[in-house]
Amino acid sequence: MVKKITVLLFILSIAAIPIVAQDYSFTVDKNYSALYINSDGTCTVSYEIQFTCDENAHIIDIVDIGMPNEWYELKTASASIDGHALKKIRHSEYVHPGVEVHLGAYEIVPGETGTVLFAITVTNMIFPDSEDEAYVSVVFSPTWYGSQFAHGTTDHACYIIFPPGVKPEEPKYHKKKFSEAAVDSAGRAWYLFSLPHASPSKQYTYGVSFPREYIPDNAIVTSTPKKFSIGGVISSFFIGLISLVTGSCPCIIIGFFIFIAIIGVINSSKRKMKYLPPALSVEGVGIKRGLTAVESAILLELPLNKVATMILFGLIKKRITEVKKQDPLTLEITERDKEKLYDYEKDFMKAIGEKGKLIQKKLKSTLVNLIKAVNKKTKGFSRKKTRQYYRGILNRAWVEIRAANTPELKSKTFDKNLEWLLMDDNYKSKMGETFSGTNIIAPLWWGHYQPAYARSTAGISPTGMKPSSVSMPTLPGAQFANSMVSGIEGFANKIVSNITGFQTSITSATNPVPVSSRSGGWSSSGGGCACACACAGCACACAGGGR
Repeated sequence: MVKKITVLLFILSIAAIPIVAQDYSFTVDKNYSALYINSDGTCTVSYEIQFTCDENAHIIDIVDIGMPNEWYELKTASASIDGHALKKIRHSEYVHPGVEVHLGAYEIVPGETGTVLFAITVTNMIFPDSEDEAYVSVVFSPTWYGSQFAHGTTDHACYIIFPPGVKPEEPKYHKKKFSEAAVDSAGRAWYLFSLPHASPSKQYTYGVSFPREYIPDNAIVTSTPKKFSIGGVISSFFIGLISLVTGSCPCIIIGFFIFIAIIGVINSSKRKMKYLPPALSVEGVGIKRGLTAVESAILLELPLNKVATMILFGLIKKRITEVKKQDPLTLEITERDKEKLYDYEKDFMKAIGEKGKLIQKKLKSTLVNLIKAVNKKTKGFSRKKTRQYYRGILNRAWVEIRAANTPELKSKTFDKNLEWLLMDDNYKSKMGETFSGTNIIAPLWWGHYQPAYARSTAGISPTGMKPSSVSMPTLPGAQFANSMVSGIEGFANKIVSNITGFQTSITSATNPVPVSSRSGGWSSSGGGCACACACAGCACACAGGGR
């Protein structure tokens, strides 16, 4: 009898193994969403979601997609997988509010990958902007999947496309800044929020505002209490929690809010350094070639004192500007032939005062004009691809110099690539590595850069040759590298006296803050949850967590 029970238990245990192993388990390789805000006030939500079913997991037969609110129109829904239309779309049994898409004959079996496309129309997503009565606000949270089902990382991208007619400079973002901004081929402005390594089981929320004139008044939800916000709920929760733990100790509570304020200041400071306005171009046109090193530095948003140093070295190389004294920095224009100069070099020369000092106001004008010119040149091109292209030129410049095996060749390649090399954040260490243990012939412009050398060659040489014909000296590589590094760092520090204030003033002119003054962090529009679940303050928590 005991033997029979043992055998029976063994058989039952074997039979149970497939049941345990057949849970849903998958990766969400990409989750691309787009929220189209239509001129009639409705919103079209679309997704491209790629799944890979784990080995030995349950087949992916149904895909749940969370909705922003209860007011979605199921009859407008459409779906497909890998090009095959799917007809069975219902209210989800797992996600509320949400829909479930049945994959039918196109189920994703273990070890296989499939891409689901989905679109639907949703209403009641647009609220008054609590900070600006001339604006309306939308908050959107793309669907996500339960952590018991999904694992790994996701290429997460969310586009918010504004109504027709909205000008590129009019929209505002809320708490999280967009990754890119542009205008599509139909002339509609859009924001992209991108997270290449996101969690498939985490909620990400994006908020935007735009002028209310572009949609009808009856499409704006006004019934939700305006003073309610998820930010207020969170703040109250933390204050209550702190009071409970600390016994209402004011020092700790004050310290908590000081910490929050410091984080805000840090984030604000980072934004002030972003002086190049967002890309306002059609995405995916390709690489903008033909930029100079200085223009590429603007595209990469290098510190502006470094960009100014690059311009100065370009003028020194052309022997149009000479350094009369390095401390304090004093310059002299030695040649005024502007035919061979770039516009930003001509502007820089205007910033050199009569006594050789740089006039900060004119230098600011130089850089503002340069930033606007680069922004104009790169419109219609992919900034991401273009930045990668010019970083590649920078890397190849170092390779070329390291490959030069004679002092003459090393000098020639250095001279050709100087401005590109100055762009490198690790310029100092790479200079030492590249020129250590070798010699280099001083470039022809060396006397315009080194005042002491210029003075030593100011007269007629023993052979009767004029300074322009004097043979350039061969310098130890280490000495040359140290001289260049110290000069570059010195120029960068002296060209601009207060880089933070200087760059902030330029940012305010070239990339003004496109966001209304929301000090409350999560506070958004019309009661806090502009994505509007059935409850006013749900903060889109209802849209996600499915199979």
